[in-house]
Amino acid sequence: MLGIFFIGAIVISLLIFLVNRRGLTTVLSYVFLASEMGISIYAALNINTVDTRYYSFDALGVLFMMVLAILSIATFYHSRLYLIRHSFTRRQESIYYAALIMLIAAMTSAYFAENIALMWVSIEATTLFVSVLIIHERTKEAIEASWKYLFISSVGVALAFMGILFLSIVATKGGLSDLSLRNLLTIAQEMDTNWLKIAFLLVITGFSAKMGLFPLHTVAVDAHTVAPPPISAFISTTLMNVGFIGIFRVFTIIAQTEVLQWAQHVLLIAGILSIAMSAIQLLRIRHFKRMFAFSSLEHMGLVAIGLAIGGMGYYAAILQIVFHSFAKSSLFYQIGQVHSIYKSYWVKDIGKYFKVNPAGGFALLFAFISITAMPPSGLFISELILIKAMFAGGYAVIAIIILLLLTVVIFVFGKHLFSLLYGETDSTVNVSKIKLNPYETISQYVLLGLVVYLGVAPPAYFTDLVHQAIAILN
Repeated sequence: MLGIFFIGAIVISLLIFLVNRRGLTTVLSYVFLASEMGISIYAALNINTVDTRYYSFDALGVLFMMVLAILSIATFYHSRLYLIRHSFTRRQESIYYAALIMLIAAMTSAYFAENIALMWVSIEATTLFVSVLIIHERTKEAIEASWKYLFISSVGVALAFMGILFLSIVATKGGLSDLSLRNLLTIAQEMDTNWLKIAFLLVITGFSAKMGLFPLHTVAVDAHTVAPPPISAFISTTLMNVGFIGIFRVFTIIAQTEVLQWAQHVLLIAGILSIAMSAIQLLRIRHFKRMFAFSSLEHMGLVAIGLAIGGMGYYAAILQIVFHSFAKSSLFYQIGQVHSIYKSYWVKDIGKYFKVNPAGGFALLFAFISITAMPPSGLFISELILIKAMFAGGYAVIAIIILLLLTVVIFVFGKHLFSLLYGETDSTVNVSKIKLNPYETISQYVLLGLVVYLGVAPPAYFTDLVHQAIAILN
């Protein structure tokens, strides 16, 4: 089934790129979204089954695919609005949609790849398509950020490839001829621990560029700053999930060996440094998209700490990354609407947004409550579980440090966001001449509603998926 989906995605992308007609692009985009929704439903109905030799529908892949399907619909909608507001040529629009479709297909491949080598190829493919989307506006800043993203991400993925290469060496010594995750788990305890440590260090360093985790987090931050808002939403959510799944797959192998505690210490250090870096940078940033990007660094740090703590921390980590995907994408979709009014992302240029766009103002306020983990946000539940796990696991001092850093993040985030909503500005925006789209904010309310619903009253199927995803770790 996945093979048909990938072939269809390639054909649709090529038709959009070559034919270059808006009507056809619209129709084919709907066809692709329908096929993507179809494959996510098919995967959910066939969980824990193998789809061809190289793919399988495991719980984590299904969970992330559902998130991707939901956000893809929102991203295509906001992409259409974004393209309408700018004077792009038909060729530029065709390239945009073709690259976006191939990016989604590559992320789908990474989520379901049962072979570690194929997963690596899929993650590398996302780098190419994201670079095309980052450079879309053809500005000097976009070109620079695109090349930087392409170079550093490729270096990072190359480091991850070296880690996978070392993993293949110990797998070959164990009698395996392929890098199937299922087979690697069966011989994990027979692997040489020194090779495993080297492999894990290279993988977490390399894929940190995708996950937006310390130390290669800066490339994602720069990409956020100049990419179109709908693409920034993808980079900060579903693409970070791709980086996470790359690290998580290797971590599940490590979890079967005596190297586990050492690997958890590595993750703990990376997580703490990520949150500290986020808090420090937010104190000096005055650009909203860049601020949102460093907020993602903080959340990925919490995810890494969840894996490091273990036990309830595993559960909290999966919840954190899912809830963050919905909440952070809402912020980027709405900041795109803000930019359409004020023509700026800088704090000094934006103010009185509640007066200009009450519906959008409420969405931003709701998003602030959600992303900073205030009740009733689902992120409050995930972070509460994580802090509880830290105290229960003997990490009380670290938990207190994390709480202090999160206080700084909330203060700075709130200060600038409330300045956007209520503050004074030198902008000469004429409120009477602004034409607002009454439907543009609906997607944010739906996504933020999901954050609340899945946190406060999660359906049994959702919690079962999370438990199945971490079962191998426990």
